Amino acid sequence: MAAAATAAEGVPSRGPPGEVIHLNVGGKRFSTSRQTLTWIPDSFFSSLLSGRISTLKDETGAIFIDRDPTVFAPILNFLRTKELDPRGVHGSSLLHEAQFYGLTPLVLLLQFVACSFERSWIDLLVETSSSMVTCHHQLYSPNCSQHLLPS
Repeated sequence: MAAAATAAEGVPSRGPPGEVIHLNVGGKRFSTSRQTLTWIPDSFFSSLLSGRISTLKDETGAIFIDRDPTVFAPILNFLRTKELDPRGVHGSSLLHEAQFYGLTPLVLLLQFVACSFERSWIDLLVETSSSMVTCHHQLYSPNCSQHLLPS
């Protein structure tokens, strides 16, 4: 059953976790489940799909998000798999977008990776472009002056 939207606000109602959500990010279409988009509480997507923030719809009814689709693709894959494959995306752009979307586990993972290697994002992504990084529940780097996640 498709998500109902109020005519006045264009806000999708809450729906089942397996509901397919269609997104138009910067002109490129993506489809995923509600559960994939909302497993991180208080994120942009949780707020969007709960009706706390309003939505724009494109001509097909997909939720329109005016952001870079190239950077969004690895973010969506992270939400799906909890693994990060940053190939082809600048680390600073990925971090900026993760912060925009309120994806704290991804933000912390990106900070951990950068802190662990203590190098620029460009050097880091060139050297690790063929590998994947997995999100763990507790991140700590001995090279950093702080814990990135509370114990």
